[in-house]
Amino acid sequence: MKTITEIIRRHGGLAALKAKPIHVTNPPYMPLAIEYVVDAGLRGLPVVSVAHHYLCNDDLMRDPEMVFEVSDATGLEPLAFRRDPDVEKVAVWRDQQGCVMVNAKLIRDLRQFMRLWDKNIREQGFVEVYKQSR
Repeated sequence: MKTITEIIRRHGGLAALKAKPIHVTNPPYMPLAIEYVVDAGLRGLPVVSVAHHYLCNDDLMRDPEMVFEVSDATGLEPLAFRRDPDVEKVAVWRDQQGCVMVNAKLIRDLRQFMRLWDKNIREQGFVEVYKQSR
């Protein structure tokens, strides 16, 4: 997600994201939200959420939302995917014994989706709109 990483960097990095989420409105596309979730996720890394959203019957719907760990070494690593109202896929979780479990196939699938989504976000001009809004 080089495009999302670029927007976060332009925003001032993770510390700035933690203080203030990013919301980019770019009609006719769904708004884009990038939010800091937690300092230490399941594997001790910061966690961010990236989502397109829309209103449906006054409810905020995600289409899609992905949750990522932020790694200095590898960038954004997928944890989960959601598309409201009924699709939720969790790739990293804790089992009942407290062990971190990883669905490697789902991680591969989410990385493939990430590449396509990243390309779409860039081609739709979200970086340019964000730069102009600063």
